[in-house]
Amino acid sequence: MNKFALTSWMCLLGLSSMLALRLEPCELAGQLYILDVPKVELPLWLCIADYESRFNTHVIGRANSDGSRDYGLFQISDRYWCAPPEKTAYHAFNECNVNCTELLSDNITSAVRCARLIKKQQGWTAWSVYAEFCNGTLTDADECFQQTTEAATTEPILQIETTTFDPEMD
Repeated sequence: MNKFALTSWMCLLGLSSMLALRLEPCELAGQLYILDVPKVELPLWLCIADYESRFNTHVIGRANSDGSRDYGLFQISDRYWCAPPEKTAYHAFNECNVNCTELLSDNITSAVRCARLIKKQQGWTAWSVYAEFCNGTLTDADECFQQTTEAATTEPILQIETTTFDPEMD
């Protein structure tokens, strides 16, 4: 590998960790919901993000047995799903049509789109943590969208701006 490529890669990794975000579970639930993930699926997505990355957007997993690596919140493999930062012998596809470094962003849109494609093609078992940790009774994410008793008169846990029209108000 030439020195310029190595230096560029190290700078990119340094920037991604400086910009890294560790989401709170309800914050992630809100972002997933805004990105059209059905509420009924939120507990599974939260479980996967917890066990795969501990809710960190910047995580790059250790090399797998084939040399591939997993990226971001949902630990998406660069063998099949995203394009690794540099050419590798193990890279086979880029099914999500995304550079793996995009999966390390604070903006989780690319990571969510890719993870949803993976789920659509392979189901929940695409994530190794699913069978052991996420295929049972999970905490309901509805609490993320409800007001607490103390905060009922102030602010909800998760604010989603909505506009409603009430003809009786005019």
